[in-house]
Amino acid sequence: MRKQPPKIELPKKSRAWVNESHRNPNAKVLQARTQSVICDLDAGDGIHTEYTEAGTIVFDQGTAVLPDDGRANDMVAELRSRKGNHRDRYAYVRNREGMRRDPTHRYTFTTLPLPWHKYDEFGKRIKDDRENATG
Repeated sequence: MRKQPPKIELPKKSRAWVNESHRNPNAKVLQARTQSVICDLDAGDGIHTEYTEAGTIVFDQGTAVLPDDGRANDMVAELRSRKGNHRDRYAYVRNREGMRRDPTHRYTFTTLPLPWHKYDEFGKRIKDDRENATG
């Protein structure tokens, strides 16, 4: 009788799979034709991490891009059941095309411009002296 090797269990905070950032132009998930996109509507600026049974999701400014397979669906279902403070906290888009990075045509997440603010050619808001002084 052969002795079975011991099972290796990963610690709770360390999952085997972690998604890549959508800001990295060399990310493998962006080279595919379609992706799944998860948006955390309560996330602010910056990076935060959520741990699920299917893997670790790293949200970069509230957005995570995942491969277009069943893993994203499982992750969203678990996040909605565990962390969903309200019904629409996690927006999930399947079969999203066009997340590929093109150096000529930049892909940005923007909102409608407000008429009382000034913006540069990329849609980023330019702060005036009064806003710079207050932070």
